[in-house]
Amino acid sequence: MPANNHEDRTRQIALAVSERRDIARIMLRREMDSRGLTEGAGWKIDEQLRNVVGGTELILRPIHLRERAPEDLVYVVAISEEDGSTDLRR
Repeated sequence: MPANNHEDRTRQIALAVSERRDIARIMLRREMDSRGLTEGAGWKIDEQLRNVVGGTELILRPIHLRERAPEDLVYVVAISEEDGSTDLRR
């Protein structure tokens, strides 16, 4: 793949990941707010990257300095190593 095409593809993947991340943050914040896990009460959104077989995952979940976060409230943006496609999972 010529350098220009590679750079264009990298930009496309980065844009897709950024869009999925933004959607995941909005959805997570709405669900957090509905459960009373508000910013005003000290709740934030934690983001972590992890390598998995076949790609990378961006994990978004609530976090608080003193409270325990619900384990069932997680959003995942998956990035395929093979073709750079992205997927948003709950």
